[in-house]
Amino acid sequence: MRSLARAAAVLVFSLALTPGAARAKDRPAPRKTGAPAREAPRASGQSAPEPAPAPGASDSDVVRLRFAWPAAAEVQATQRRTRHRSGLPPSTTTTRFTQRLDHAGGALRISTRGTSWEGDAPYPGPPAAVDGILRAAESVVQVVSPEGEFVALEGVEALRPGMARMLEGSVPDDQRERALAFAEAATQAQAREMWNLAVGFWIGADLELGERYGMRTEAEVPLLGTRTDFEQEFSVRRRVPCSARDHEERCVEITLRAAPDPAALPGLARAVVAKLAGPEARLPEDALRELVVENELVLVTEPATLLPHRFVWTRSVRATVAEGDGEPRVLEQVERSETDYQYGAPARKKPVRKAKRTAARG
Repeated sequence: MRSLARAAAVLVFSLALTPGAARAKDRPAPRKTGAPAREAPRASGQSAPEPAPAPGASDSDVVRLRFAWPAAAEVQATQRRTRHRSGLPPSTTTTRFTQRLDHAGGALRISTRGTSWEGDAPYPGPPAAVDGILRAAESVVQVVSPEGEFVALEGVEALRPGMARMLEGSVPDDQRERALAFAEAATQAQAREMWNLAVGFWIGADLELGERYGMRTEAEVPLLGTRTDFEQEFSVRRRVPCSARDHEERCVEITLRAAPDPAALPGLARAVVAKLAGPEARLPEDALRELVVENELVLVTEPATLLPHRFVWTRSVRATVAEGDGEPRVLEQVERSETDYQYGAPARKKPVRKAKRTAARG
């Protein structure tokens, strides 16, 4: 069931326009590193109070992040997912798709079509099941409120036939329905988290350019699937062009790093090392020398609209172990997803044809 849930969560990367962020009502206000607390970014989309700039900060130093997506747009997206784990061959999948943004029924609706991929298969399972999920995913629509709050995935039941084929031979028939329901719920939850981190978390925030902010939140520990307290630090690092084709710095680069509370690491260490080493490994209890668990986001977005142009999400787990007097070795798993979005590429203008001149007669 866990592997199916993970496959379902991976699917969301192809569904959402953009994990780890809790909803605003569950989050404490962030604090500027070494300074008093500032107003929290909000996932609800409601207008946030605008704190006054710190002494010495000019208005141009304050980046105001607001949600203002267009009523309709077409987006070309390219996503590259890589996964490296000790003892296994690395995998790389490149996916391309078109997304359509429409406002209907008082909500923003995000649909996907034209999905193609190359490299390693995007999901585990037989080719027919993989193809079935890709096609079914184009029937799923992400719904967002006018204020930018994630509402739901509509049509997620269309994924069931492909998921059921993935389960054949690995899950008993009497447990299949429960596994499918679990996968659907995991897909909804992952979609919400992806949206919040790429868009919803930042709505209404006024952050000083280059300043670092910190806060505590709850997030999932890679490999384990359990949740624990994380300490995260984020910053609007700099103003940048939105893409390599642009010259004007219309976007900002946001970074976020999150790691489990150091006090929680000892309780996680044994289970994480067991997952990394594999079921057949027999490491002594004192083999662990160092454990690093980290999630990192790099987001390039338009501050005035929060339309993302580049989204890079990396989840890393590294354990340094040593047996007796032997040389330490590193066990690791690194998952990275990077997506580039291209909005409204201008159509090529047709050359103007000049009328032929007719020679005057007479």
